Amino acid sequence: MQATKPFEIGPIRPPSEADSLLLRVTRNCPWNKCKFCSLYRKHPFKARTVDEVKADIDQVAQYREDILDGIPEDLYQLQPDVQERYLHIMRWMANGEESVFLQDANTVVLSFDKLREILTHLRKTLPSIKRVTTYGRADSLNKFSVEQLAELKEAGLDRIHAGYESGSDAVLELINKGCTKQMEVEAGRKVKAAGIELSIYYMPGVGGKALSDVNATETADVINKVNPDFVRIRTFVARRGTELYDEIEANQSGQCSDLEKAFELRKMIEHVEGADGYLISDHICNLFEDINGHMTKDKKQMLSVFAEFEGLPEADRHRYQLARRMGMVRSLWNIPYLTKEQSRTLDDYISKLNTPELLEEFLQKMLRRYV
Repeated sequence: MQATKPFEIGPIRPPSEADSLLLRVTRNCPWNKCKFCSLYRKHPFKARTVDEVKADIDQVAQYREDILDGIPEDLYQLQPDVQERYLHIMRWMANGEESVFLQDANTVVLSFDKLREILTHLRKTLPSIKRVTTYGRADSLNKFSVEQLAELKEAGLDRIHAGYESGSDAVLELINKGCTKQMEVEAGRKVKAAGIELSIYYMPGVGGKALSDVNATETADVINKVNPDFVRIRTFVARRGTELYDEIEANQSGQCSDLEKAFELRKMIEHVEGADGYLISDHICNLFEDINGHMTKDKKQMLSVFAEFEGLPEADRHRYQLARRMGMVRSLWNIPYLTKEQSRTLDDYISKLNTPELLEEFLQKMLRRYV
């Protein structure tokens, strides 16, 4: 029997879930008030029913069976959304059928019983799965006990991605996150105590110049108290159409520069002590994509990237910033391998952007392409 009904897929997932099966459990975001985000702003939140999600899981199983029986000969004649689902499942199967990401922004807003039933059906229907992950806000996670979270782990939930953004109450209030530092600490400790992996997100620069230091040090304090498995860096870039973008436009002097955001990250790393997890700079908006490693064992190595950069002549620092923001390089070590054409392009821009103001304006323009 050929699958004809498309299962739902939401609009976003972490970069680390690129090879995962995407399964939509809730639609959009129940908070939907963060001043830096516009992704769900025009779309109301809705929790899908357990029966709807289980039906989608069954559809995934049918798509998988169809592919195992032989890719449908009329694949490219099928309706576009069905065709897209076949291609999605084919990619997932090609990568081992091992991971599933539950969408959208905050799946853990569902009740314990509903989540457990969905996870149980998912694991039973698709037994090849080795990892199930999802997004979860601190306030929603705190409604669960450690024992309940441990039961969700037993039912099949392996990792939670939590957008902390900052550990500073002043910054969290500024961006209208709807959470406090204490809530982040409590939620993180519960998740870790339950045996679920925790991946938190930090936004260098989101508090602006005035709050840059506390954004770094208070976030480091949260990391020290929670000891997450992963800290993923998402350097802040103001997105047009958000409240924070409008506020920054009204007060240009308050925004951190490209370098100030990077050096805020350095300060955060310096203040992390004894953490066992890994820092991961897996995003195009980060100035240094190669700052990755164990937050204690590799601390010196990660900080050495900043020292290497600062040791360059100013013109070479500008050259790297331009190359990075124009998508030519991922690290300082890529610079010697630029093509002659790329080098000429950089030289042309450096000659034109001959003041700090012009350079920064261009860098911000380039960054906005990615958000």
